[in-house]
Amino acid sequence: MILLQGQNLARLFGASVLFDNIQITVQDHSRIALVGRNGAGKSTLLKILAGIEATDTGSVSKSKDVTIGYLDQHSAVDSSNTIWQEMLTIFAPLIQLSKEAEQAAVALGDPDLLEDEEAYQKALERYDHLQHTLHEKNAYGYESEIRSVLHGFQFYEGDYDRPISQLSGGQKTRLALAKILLEKNDLLILDEPLQGLDPLNRHLVREMVVRLIGEGTQLLFVSHHPEDAPPGLTHRLSFVPNGVGGYRYLQEKLDEGSA
Repeated sequence: MILLQGQNLARLFGASVLFDNIQITVQDHSRIALVGRNGAGKSTLLKILAGIEATDTGSVSKSKDVTIGYLDQHSAVDSSNTIWQEMLTIFAPLIQLSKEAEQAAVALGDPDLLEDEEAYQKALERYDHLQHTLHEKNAYGYESEIRSVLHGFQFYEGDYDRPISQLSGGQKTRLALAKILLEKNDLLILDEPLQGLDPLNRHLVREMVVRLIGEGTQLLFVSHHPEDAPPGLTHRLSFVPNGVGGYRYLQEKLDEGSA
């Protein structure tokens, strides 16, 4: 199934062409690296694909209900929350739903409601519907999900109450990626996620990307260093100078496990 498709994409600056005639298709299990020097337009292309910027020509289409998680090299969680409080914001609708279910359960014990059979049945049906939705959305397991993802980025229980304002830039980037993972998007777009990180944070973020690839996550990964591209990619899109001030692209299919 095609998740996302860009046809004849271009970025123009007056008569100057940064890139044009870009064709890109992201399907189930696609893991694509975009590689090229700084200024080639890689980040611009990603923003066009993510719907953040408009293309100058061509079009972008995505399958209905497909969700996209986007992380650029400047992404970092900047909040007055603690680490744990920030992770809970992802599940705010679910937490609210749990409160509604609790209120619905209390309402079922109302003596006046018990005397009205029709009203009681409607209240019971609503409660059953809320419970079904909560189970369907794993409302009783999201805290375990948070702990598991945070642990993968080396945030442990003793860190949960740390204010985010006290974290380093690299830690905030790791936290931003953790949030995106918890959102469970269908496609991840990672724009230079290793750029500007210290060696420890580079290692942790890259290892997580490798793990995501191993789990079959669909993603677009961008870097101007080819060696940063993780193993397990399915395609590489390389931006190379076209000799007239812009860039053309070369697309190649990779053997499973290649970088």
